[in-house]
Amino acid sequence: MNQKIAVILCAGYGTRMYPLTKNTPKPLLQVGDKPVLNYLMDQLSELQDLQEIFIISNEKFYTHFLDWESDYKANNKRIHILNDGSKTNEDRLGAAGDLHFAFNNAGEFSDVIVVGGDNIFLFPIKPFWDKFINQNNHMIMALHDKNIERLRRTGVLELNTYNQVIRLHEKPENPPSQYFSPPLYLLKGSSKFQLANYMKDSQAMDASGHFVDYLCQREKVQAAKSEKGRLDIGNMESYQKANQLFTDPNFSPASKNAKTHEVENKI
Repeated sequence: MNQKIAVILCAGYGTRMYPLTKNTPKPLLQVGDKPVLNYLMDQLSELQDLQEIFIISNEKFYTHFLDWESDYKANNKRIHILNDGSKTNEDRLGAAGDLHFAFNNAGEFSDVIVVGGDNIFLFPIKPFWDKFINQNNHMIMALHDKNIERLRRTGVLELNTYNQVIRLHEKPENPPSQYFSPPLYLLKGSSKFQLANYMKDSQAMDASGHFVDYLCQREKVQAAKSEKGRLDIGNMESYQKANQLFTDPNFSPASKNAKTHEVENKI
């Protein structure tokens, strides 16, 4: 089956941003003139042959996403809002669990783009997608950061000379490279089988990066490098910085200066 889909992970509770996210999910916070999620949807609308978009929510915010969908100016993709059934931060499924839930609901697929819904990417996704659907390997984004303290707080890639990802190390004390992996993965259909096996392990970690590390050790995963970065709406400071950028009349994601590049990697 040549089905091409997207999965957007939006089932977190945003507890680090209370009280702002107590009654609003992070992907639906307003940045500039529209919700965070809309920036991603605009990019997904450009992807060739992408047929369906699965947005994973939780019980608490499920109706928020249904309301968003009714207001969103539909693009050329079919949108499905899925409720993972969790009600609190304590009983959440985690990113890997939500991805497994999404894969089971999506049926069979040949290609999938998996994205964290609280990110705004400052580079076009389409060129990477176009390359991905015309080759046989998984691809994950690799963004550059020289700051070792920031690298110690994220998932860092171990690469060979051919840009193949050997391992993804979550929060390493000694980062093996200056490339980290944001939640933007381009995966082939075999990832569904691999994730099902991964989830059978009672010790499986819920962060999506741990599954990607598992996948790298079993199948070929290429690094897709971009010199531009992303805005991670992960806490109040990063949210405020994102808002400042997108309300600046001189700011354009398509033409970024060095100062902005430094800001995007910090947040």
